[in-house]
Amino acid sequence: MKVDMGHPTRMAACFGVLIALLLAGALALMLWNDRHSRIAAAQRQSMALATGSDRLLGAELATLERALRGAARDGRMFFEQAPVHAPALLEQSIRGILERNPGLASITLVDDHGAPLAGGRGDRTLQSWVIPRNRVLAGELYVGALERIPGETPLVRVAVPMQPGQWLLARVRQVMLQRVVSGLDSGRHGVVSISNRYGQLLAHSQDPSMVERALPRPIRLFPAADQVQALGVVSSPLDGMRRIGAVSTPHDYPLMLFAGLGYDEVLAPWWRYLYAAIAIYLLYLAGFAYLLTSMHRSAARQAVLAEELRKGGAELALAHQVGKVGTWFIEGDASILRWSPPTRRMFAVDREHTRLETFLARVHQDEQAALREMLAAAWAGTHPLDTVFRLVLPGGGVRWLSVRGERVAMAGGQRRMTGAVVDVSERILTQARAQEAERQFRLVFDRNPAPFWVFDVTTLRFLEVNRAAVEQYGYSRDEFLSMTILDIRPQTEWASILAAIAQPPHAQAQGPMVRIHRRKDGTVFKVRAHLAQLEFAGVRACLVLAEDISEQLAYERELAYRASHHQGTGLLTVRALAELLDGDARGYTIAHVQLHGLQMVNDALGREAGEEVLRAIAARLGGLGARYGLLAYQPAEDFVFAINSKHDPQMALDALLELVSEPVRGRDFFHQLEPRIGVASCPADGAVAEQVIGKAAQAAHAARDSGAAMARFDGAVARQLAERLQLAGRIRSAIDGGEFELHFQPIRHAADGRPAVLEALLRWPQADGSFIPPGDFIQLCEDTGLIIALGRWVIAAAAEAQQQLGRLGWGHLPIAVNVSAVQFFNSDLVGEFSRAIEACGLARGSLQLELTESSLMRNPAQALQTLQQLHQQGICVSLDDFGTGFSSMSYLQHLPLDSLKIDRCFVTDVDRNPRNAAICRALLALGHSLGLVVIAEGVETEGQYAWLVAHGCHQVQGYLLGRPLPLPALVELLEASAVSG
Repeated sequence: MKVDMGHPTRMAACFGVLIALLLAGALALMLWNDRHSRIAAAQRQSMALATGSDRLLGAELATLERALRGAARDGRMFFEQAPVHAPALLEQSIRGILERNPGLASITLVDDHGAPLAGGRGDRTLQSWVIPRNRVLAGELYVGALERIPGETPLVRVAVPMQPGQWLLARVRQVMLQRVVSGLDSGRHGVVSISNRYGQLLAHSQDPSMVERALPRPIRLFPAADQVQALGVVSSPLDGMRRIGAVSTPHDYPLMLFAGLGYDEVLAPWWRYLYAAIAIYLLYLAGFAYLLTSMHRSAARQAVLAEELRKGGAELALAHQVGKVGTWFIEGDASILRWSPPTRRMFAVDREHTRLETFLARVHQDEQAALREMLAAAWAGTHPLDTVFRLVLPGGGVRWLSVRGERVAMAGGQRRMTGAVVDVSERILTQARAQEAERQFRLVFDRNPAPFWVFDVTTLRFLEVNRAAVEQYGYSRDEFLSMTILDIRPQTEWASILAAIAQPPHAQAQGPMVRIHRRKDGTVFKVRAHLAQLEFAGVRACLVLAEDISEQLAYERELAYRASHHQGTGLLTVRALAELLDGDARGYTIAHVQLHGLQMVNDALGREAGEEVLRAIAARLGGLGARYGLLAYQPAEDFVFAINSKHDPQMALDALLELVSEPVRGRDFFHQLEPRIGVASCPADGAVAEQVIGKAAQAAHAARDSGAAMARFDGAVARQLAERLQLAGRIRSAIDGGEFELHFQPIRHAADGRPAVLEALLRWPQADGSFIPPGDFIQLCEDTGLIIALGRWVIAAAAEAQQQLGRLGWGHLPIAVNVSAVQFFNSDLVGEFSRAIEACGLARGSLQLELTESSLMRNPAQALQTLQQLHQQGICVSLDDFGTGFSSMSYLQHLPLDSLKIDRCFVTDVDRNPRNAAICRALLALGHSLGLVVIAEGVETEGQYAWLVAHGCHQVQGYLLGRPLPLPALVELLEASAVSG
């Protein structure tokens, strides 16, 4: 509730805040003035200390100067009057001076270089400090640096000239300077110190031992001044304490005197003053807050009282409005009916009274007569008025009104009848809707096609059943109502029913449950019971819908069977077999059977013939599976045979191998299938059936690769397969990441050695600088289909390389690309070459194609069509590894070829082996007769090269003539050979 504090409270708050601001300002000003005054007084005191100490120091130095000048004067006199006895006389005079001046430690006669002339300790640095700026009072006394001698107190060196070439060197005890700064009133943390212009501390009032310490460098040196200088608040370089200081650097002597009072000590009384001011201010704030809170509470209480008074009438009016309650009265001759404003709104009239007859005329005609009689009886005082009737509104609407009233006695014997009227239209309509809903529920309950009933949870007796239940169970409605729910359930389930009924009403509701019910004729069937607890006719009951699911369960069983069995063979699926094996803790042996040739029967003889052969194999192996364990089928050519641990696995495997090796009879033929069996066992090869089956499949693949009929799982085979899969993944990433590169090997004219063609060879470099051999990944690419994407990249890369050759002046050299049979027959090879040539702007004949002889023979008709299209694009075709594919010579002459490449196995030892020489002569003759260019590959010796030239070979290729190189290196080699040629 938001309370307006009122004008006085706001005024008090504003005035209090203003006083708080003024008080804060006054206290802050007083504190600032007091702090400033204290610091200024401390500054003046420090300057007074510096001034007084300066005078004392000057007096001490003047006394010292007089003593030393007297000694010098005596010395000059001794040397003038008695030169022979002058040193002894001077020494005697010096002893007298030392006795009279305890501050002097020694006086020594030295020359201009500081060397002693009559005993004592000299000073080699004399000439460095007897300079004008170290002279005292513009006289003859010079002050030098502090001298620290181990085991002795610090001494200050001073000197006066005695006569040309002679000086009196004196060492003054530090205690003489210490007397100047001792006993001064500088406070507990104040200090007075003397230092020289070398940055050395000579005296310290608080701690004389500090003289032996070196001042931190660099130190601040003040210039000479006539007045004492105020420094304000400074931090000591020795102890880090803040002080309010002053410094004296007079022109009269080369010493600096510092005086300072402790900053914290000076402001200690001010801090107490600050805390007292803060306490006074907080005390004011607390008193002001208390006063403001008291005024706020008082204003809030007044506002609450006013609000309660205001809401009293409003709540009464609201109660009449929400409850649709109004008042009315009749007095006098009972002809005028008067009412309150809520009643006027209820009657939809705009006047405060009307004639009673006019009002009764608006009452629904069905209730007018009864209302007139009750009004007359109430006016006569016979009994009070209490009735419900309908009132017709001016717009034609109807409202239900509940009226109560009675006659009351008035002063003067007058009669008056008063009462209240309530609009009950919504209640009447709600009751009507509830009755209609009950009627509709009864209709839905009784006409529902699913059996419904309600039973008493306590007695288990049926309270109501619908027509579907009567028809489904065969009992009449009267028979149902005389029975309990136990009568339609088998006796074996009575205990579970009673346990479920015994649960408290607030227990967690159960989902639909499958139950067994019994009809009147004794037949039983399964139902899914949906239950809901409710109150029926004042008792705790339960509503049940009984859904007959007998057909649904049968359908689900059929679906489950189809999900776990192959429809054509009736055998288990591999997944279902794995689930059964995992449910059995005992060991087993898996034989994964691949029957190659089964799919060929489908392709060659049709699907019906293939299914007939499949069923024959399934029937044959099914008997073996029933005898030794379980059998599953995995489309399209694989069977999985699980051998139980109680049987001898080897005996079962022998029987299996013998069984699958026999020909299978089809509709018209016997079919010999090629079996490959892989064997793995549990738990030796895995603990999960899926793993064991997978390893058996790997063993079957290994058997196929090795040509054996049966192979057991071997970890090395699994690793090899895994490495192949990993390598396949790396190949895909390498293609996408552009890791491959092309090297190029020249094919040269045999006659003069000029380059004729560059063959593009694929290389896969690794991070360590090595290369994965093409033999390790090309076959894998063909097996996985990656050879298509890789070959597409090679064509595009070769076209870019040819474009680069053109820019380097070697555009006349075409590049030959090797194409796999998989890429040749399973991709748009003509389109890929055309797009690469167009993208790089190459001329016709810039790219060539190399195909193996065996790949063309896979589908000669398609090969012929593709080669013709390539020739139309200006792409020359070379037949690689010629002589190894056992091609049909009659068909070969129709292929649009441009060159033949004699395989390296025939070129090897051609100059020494008559058999190889005969084969090469025949191949050369065949190529010449067909008008083709003949290329010999694998030329590695001069003898091979000479033989091929002598027998008319057109072009040669091999390590003798150039190894495969990256394009830049190969271009350099070609340019070098061109220059040398």
